[in-house]
Parts: sequence; structure tokens; C-alpha cells
Amino acid sequence: MTAIRGAEISTRGLVLVAMVARGHTTDRVARALRLSRHTVGEEISGLLDRFNCRNRAELVAYCYVNRILPIGIWPPPCGPVKGVDDVFDPLTSLREAGLPVDQLSAAQRDVLAHLTEEETAVVVSVQHRLVQADAGSDAEVWAHDLKLL
Repeated sequence: MTAIRGAEISTRGLVLVAMVARGHTTDRVARALRLSRHTVGEEISGLLDRFNCRNRAELVAYCYVNRILPIGIWPPPCGPVKGVDDVFDPLTSLREAGLPVDQLSAAQRDVLAHLTEEETAVVVSVQHRLVQADAGSDAEVWAHDLKLL
């Protein structure tokens, strides 16, 4: 739980807000979290009520203003929820692997954000091979190499 001005938000609530911020539909969130569409709708409605927001856009703005969502990272990371294994965030995985994805254009990040776990593993593998082939490469060179993929 994260404390927000006397209120608390669950880990799943954080994941829901991050997925809403990414523009995911209720159906997509439900599939990713293995919940019913109705349950997701009810939980989002509960967050709207809790933070006195009229719609999803206002909820996302509120969460950024109150630093519930991290500033300066787009798209916001969707962390794992206890008991849910299939919430995978390719951009977070790529960042953790040392790839400078934030140096890429928004369009390129959007493409990477939709990679599967297997595709992400391939990109990381290619990056490691590029670095091994050119041990002196820096982040700018890597970003250029990634664009070529």
C-alpha cells in the first residue's frame, strides 16, 4: 500500500492507474490481470470516487500531480500484482537490461511498449551482442543501433 494524503492505494490500484494512463481499455486490463471486465470497471470506479475524479483522464492527472505515478517516465511502469504473473511491462524490462529506451522517440517507445516477453528477450539479446561486438559503444551508438532493428 502507498500512503497518499491520508488515503492508501493498493498495489493493484497502482497497476490499474498505470494501465489507464497507458490508455488500456477495461477489456485489456481485465485480460492482463485475469479479472472480469465488471471487476475492473468497479475498481476503477472506486478509484474515481476515492480521489474525487470525474473521469479516467482526471484520475491520471490527479495521480501524476500527487506523485502516485512516477514523474518523467512514460509510459508509467505497471508493476506486478501479487498472484498475477502475466502483467509484463516491456519498457521496464528493457530499462532494467540497460537499454536507453528513454532516448528513443515516442513512436519507437510505443512500438517497444507492445512487445511480448519473448520479443523483449530477443531485443535484449541483440543489444548484448551489439555491445559485445563493439565493446566501446556508448548509449548514443546503442540507441542508433536499436533504431536499425
